[in-house]
Parts: sequence; structure tokens; C-alpha cells
Amino acid sequence: MTLFKMLIPRLFYGLASFSVFTIFEIPAIVVASENNVNYNQPELLQTEITPQDLKNIDELVSIAERNSPDILEAKAARGLSPFNDVMSVSFSGTTYGSFNNYEEFYIGVTVNPIRLLTATQQSSVLKARLLEEKRQKRVAIVQYYVEYLQARQAAKIATYQMQKFADSSRVASVNIQTQLGNADYVAAVTEMLNTNTRERIALEQLAASVGLSPQEANSIISK
Repeated sequence: MTLFKMLIPRLFYGLASFSVFTIFEIPAIVVASENNVNYNQPELLQTEITPQDLKNIDELVSIAERNSPDILEAKAARGLSPFNDVMSVSFSGTTYGSFNNYEEFYIGVTVNPIRLLTATQQSSVLKARLLEEKRQKRVAIVQYYVEYLQARQAAKIATYQMQKFADSSRVASVNIQTQLGNADYVAAVTEMLNTNTRERIALEQLAASVGLSPQEANSIISK
């Protein structure tokens, strides 16, 4: 057997080993790179009320004005009810002649000036009350909306901190007793639970103030 024939099998074996090594090694490097991107570049945190937030608030306020019992009651009170006793209308008729009968009808309108003045003042009060109800409703929605933004951001931060613990081998690879003995890990888990709970409560409060379900309110906020 020549030297060339002896080297050919070894050459093919070496190429096969290199191919296997390459196939299994490259994906591991890519996965590690992707993990680094996820943890080193967390979702951007919000530092101000955006124009989209203002649009969301306006839409929520508009819906709340249609659903609020207080606002609807104030609108109904601004109807014609204050002027019901201001005017009185009377009808009368007279018949003339014995052969060529004809009738005359009269309509009388009486205005009470004192009641008119009182009704006008009452109408102004009712208008001011309606505007006050709308302003108070808007303030409440803005407050609940901001509280929801803060709770949602706190939940994002807690989730990111929890992800770092989950990626740590000293936590992920140990049993539950060891995890509970890790004060930092327990604090991260507790904070994540608290922030998620506050986010849910804030969403429920916002939805209730608007008169929507949490799902409906969330669909508007998520625009």
C-alpha cells in the first residue's frame, strides 16, 4: 500500500470531524450572542408623557363622558325642566251668528318674569356643574392613566431583573431550598409579584373610571 493510499482515509476522517465540529459549534455561538443582545439591550423605559399617551387620554375621556352617570345626570338637568313653570299657555274660542256661524280661537301666553330670572340663574348653575363634572372626570382619568404607566414600567424593570437571575447558573441550577435562601433572588421574585399586581390594579381602576372592561381599556392604551 502506497503512502498516498494510507493518507486518503485519514484525510476524509479529519474533514468529517471538522464538519461535525463546525455544525455543532456555530449555532452555540449564535445563541450566546442573541442572549447577550436580549440582556444588554432591555426595552427602552419611558421618561415622559408622549403625544400618543395624550391621544389615548382624550379618547378615554370622551368614552367616559358618554358612560359616566354623574355627567349624564348633569346633562339631563340642563334640559328644559328649569323653564317648565316660566310660561303658561291658554286656549279659548267664541262662536258668532245664528245662521252663518263662525268661531274665533285665542291662544294666550303668560310669562312669569320672576320665575324666568330664577330659571336662567339655575341654568347657569347646571351648566357650571356639568363642566365641573367633566373636568373632575378628566383629572381622574389622567391620574389613573399615569399610575398605570408607572406600574407598567416598574413591572418591566422587575421582569428584566428577574431575567438576569434566571440566566445566572448559581440560581437556575440549584434546588428550591437554595433559591429561597438567596436573599437577592427572593427580593427580585417578590418585587416582580408586587409590580405585576400593581399594574393589574392600576389597569382595573383606569378601566372602571372610564366605564370599560380592562380588555377594552388595554386595547386603547396599547395603540
